Amino acid sequence: MFKRDNFAFGCMIGAVLPIVVYVLLQEFVTVTLNTGKTEPRFDDATNLVLSLVTNLIPFRQYMQKGNYEKTGKGILLMTFVYALVYVYIKFYS
Repeated sequence: MFKRDNFAFGCMIGAVLPIVVYVLLQEFVTVTLNTGKTEPRFDDATNLVLSLVTNLIPFRQYMQKGNYEKTGKGILLMTFVYALVYVYIKFYS
C-alpha cells in the first residue's frame, strides 16, 4: 500500500474508496434475465453497505503495520461518517 502516515491521507482513502466501489457495483454487477433485460444484482442499500465494508481492507493493512496509525484513524473516521449517512438515508428518507 502507500507508505504514508497522515490523517488527511487516511481520510482521502476512506472517502474515495467507497465511492469508487459503489459506482463499480452500480455499473458492472448486473444480472441478465430470461427476457434479455439487465437489472442490478443488488438493491441500492446492499450496494451502499458493500461499498462501505471495502474500507476494512485498507484499514486492516494500515493498522496491522504499527507505524501507520494516523492513516488508519482517518480511514476509520470516514467509515463512521459514511455509516451515519447510510443510517440517515435508510431510516429517515
